[in-house]
Amino acid sequence: MQEWFSQIPRIEVDEPRWFLLVPLMVAAFLFLRWREKRGSYPVMQFPGLEKLRDAGFGASRAVITLPRWLRWGTLLLFLTALSGPRLLVRQSEAESKGIDVMLALDVSESMLQKDFAGESRLDAAKKVARSFVLRRTNDRIGLVVFRGRGYTQCPLTLDHEVLAMLIDRLSPDLIQDDGTAIGTAILISLNRLKSSESQHKAVILITDGENNTGEVWPSTAAELALHNGIRIYAINAAFAVAGDRAGPTGQGESHKTIDDETLKSIAKMTGGEYYRVEDPSAMQRTVAAIDRIEKKRLTGHIEEHRSGLFFQLVYSALVLLLIDVLLSNTRLLRIP
Repeated sequence: MQEWFSQIPRIEVDEPRWFLLVPLMVAAFLFLRWREKRGSYPVMQFPGLEKLRDAGFGASRAVITLPRWLRWGTLLLFLTALSGPRLLVRQSEAESKGIDVMLALDVSESMLQKDFAGESRLDAAKKVARSFVLRRTNDRIGLVVFRGRGYTQCPLTLDHEVLAMLIDRLSPDLIQDDGTAIGTAILISLNRLKSSESQHKAVILITDGENNTGEVWPSTAAELALHNGIRIYAINAAFAVAGDRAGPTGQGESHKTIDDETLKSIAKMTGGEYYRVEDPSAMQRTVAAIDRIEKKRLTGHIEEHRSGLFFQLVYSALVLLLIDVLLSNTRLLRIP
């Protein structure tokens, strides 16, 4: 809770002595109200007021007193502007600059298998990936898709709307090569991240198979990631993998173990995490957990960003004053 409060922007003022005039403004307001109640203002009586009200010239008390509140609001805004207010936002250097993340998403045919609520693994992965992209507003995020081979679908970008659109359009038809080239996908992601100047880089790998093709083994790619300070988060998206039930050869359970061990090792080697999800909702929780872990890593030198509010307050005061003048000389015209 204390960390959450520390992230709330604060207001600073350079000349707080201007606020000493606030009691005088309150006193003047109360004095004018007192004179008004005593009837100290000159009044000109007009005959036939009821007819004027019936004709639509009457106004409620709230509307009648609106110009008064507009004037006092104008004075208060001018007074606040003279105090030199500034908006103070405290951020770590990494938070202000964001991190670089490459999403490596498996689009093989097996990802079309529908698990539990009738949602395919690929659809669940696309949904949480899209949510992750739209939530990380300060981060540059890219997308690598892979099957028997892989390629960059989108380089690192801050245009998250376009990236989310590309994620929505993913399908196995993008790549014709059969197999699952996990090592190749990691290597492509690393090549996109190596040229980045960010001190915080990560790869989020989502797959439901084992590496069975490609020229680079996942362990070799993980060593390169470690050398370049890039973390790998590996997500086994096989909610109800066929490997959990022994196939015709009886090798199903062994296949699942090999998948888990491979993904666990590359995640552990690079300082990332391994996740095995059991259903589509667990996929959402998994990506949310990665999001929290990366945010906790965003430590370092705290930067304070200040932006003056003088002109915003003056412009707001002028708008109120303009509304007051227009109303006082048209609909709320008073005689005398």
